[in-house]
Amino acid sequence: GKGILMDFKAQCDADMAVFHNSAEFATVAGFWYDRAWHEAPAVLDHEAAAERQRKSGDNAPGVSELEALVYVAHKDLGFIPERDHEFAIKVAGVTQEYNILKVDYEDGEIILELGAYME
Repeated sequence: GKGILMDFKAQCDADMAVFHNSAEFATVAGFWYDRAWHEAPAVLDHEAAAERQRKSGDNAPGVSELEALVYVAHKDLGFIPERDHEFAIKVAGVTQEYNILKVDYEDGEIILELGAYME
């Protein structure tokens, strides 16, 4: 029922520290931003990104597709990235380049919406 979902949400909210603990959900990712390299535990979510993309139905030509959501703790990254910057993520030796479409910041957590990087 609904109760379980609410409990789960409350649990998630209460458990940011665990969420960002790399042994739990996060993967330690390297971030290349403004010609500087940063490493931080991050949670990459391609499923949620695809879901959000479908909901918005925003598939007009020239509109950058949302490809990934990245959750990272501000204290781990040390700064808040800005939109329209290139943001490359290196996970397990593979580097993927993105363009930052949107940045949300709440309660010490940075949520980046990343789209395809256009040369």
